[in-house]
Amino acid sequence: MQRHQRKFNEIKNLLKEKLGEKIDVISKNGNEIIEIKNSNLWLMVDKTEFTVGFGLNHTHFSDKYGNLDDGIFQTLDLLTNRIKTTNFIKGNTIFKTTVEIEYENSKPVNIGTTNLLIYPFWKKTKIETIVSEKIIKKKEIEKEANLILNEN
Repeated sequence: MQRHQRKFNEIKNLLKEKLGEKIDVISKNGNEIIEIKNSNLWLMVDKTEFTVGFGLNHTHFSDKYGNLDDGIFQTLDLLTNRIKTTNFIKGNTIFKTTVEIEYENSKPVNIGTTNLLIYPFWKKTKIETIVSEKIIKKKEIEKEANLILNEN
């Protein structure tokens, strides 16, 4: 088992322990996906990488890319901080979505923007902001998170 798969399993076990019935684990075509009910956060692992997503925004992580630890940190940050999603709408079409992690005592950090190429550009732009509350408190997973981050 590769490191990205081990880390995914460690996170999955943590989520099962702390959130129980709130998580769904789906196995499909050799991939494993974790979805958290009433949340846009999702995680996926395949043979080569670990993917962290929030809504349509997602980032691929792996040791091969040299960013697996960043993916683990991002997962923990998405679980333990408020997330602000800003939708830019023209007519009935969301043409741009930005996702930001709102850290306490810090500026929000943009983790992704999704754009459509074709949309009714002539219509007036409306902006909709949605704030998702923390899924779990940092203190509740601090010990387990340190183990996940510090073990190879």
